[in-house]
Amino acid sequence: MIVPNSIVDIDDVARAVGALATEHGGAVTVAQLRDKLGLSERTLQRALSRLVASGEISRLSRDRYADRAWGASPSSAPAREIVRVIKHLEADAHLSGYDVLAGFTHQFVFDYPHLVCCHPSHADSLGAALAKKKFVVLPAGPGAAIDAAAQKTVLLRRQPAIHSRTLVQGAIATPEKAWVDLLRETRRSAAPFDYGELGRLLRAMSEQTLNLRTLRSYASRLGYQDWLAATIGQRPPNGPAQLRLAAGYAA
Repeated sequence: MIVPNSIVDIDDVARAVGALATEHGGAVTVAQLRDKLGLSERTLQRALSRLVASGEISRLSRDRYADRAWGASPSSAPAREIVRVIKHLEADAHLSGYDVLAGFTHQFVFDYPHLVCCHPSHADSLGAALAKKKFVVLPAGPGAAIDAAAQKTVLLRRQPAIHSRTLVQGAIATPEKAWVDLLRETRRSAAPFDYGELGRLLRAMSEQTLNLRTLRSYASRLGYQDWLAATIGQRPPNGPAQLRLAAGYAA
């Protein structure tokens, strides 16, 4: 039975996300929620968008969601290991970059460095703990010298604490923060990631439940508001990198 829009309880949707995510290892699909709640996909997507915007649940990929208490569950084993290390140390740090965004792409990128943002006071201890797990830890920024062993490489960016739940949930950045962080390190650290693919990722995010206000605010905070505007067609691209971003977004 399909439930009419007028009697949909947003709290019921939030509770269903939490319950089903617990049953299914931390994440739930739109199809599983439809089976549980009996809602049309359009009605369910509208409710999920409201819950993501309010910070009550997390969007992990095109059709996967998690309760805010769970946070995101990275798809790759190295990324999950990094999150475990962060949580074990209780470090003021979080995973960001492509590991958070992989669910939005149709073509998985296998060789990419992991991006971790960490409060400066915890960076040395976290770097040492990751090194013990056989990760190659490099300070983010110019001269990072990323080699071919990208799956075991961590770019460690020192960043002051971020407490906004629209940017960080648990030990995982939100997609909005992860996208801007990945753009920043693709430029600053010469991370081996294609600008066109960054544009395509943003397009895929925008077709789901992208919080554009959060994205714009964080991009402005890092000085990337013009890059974002060029990507989404709100100003002419300036230079080859912005041209590739805009082309990827428009594709």
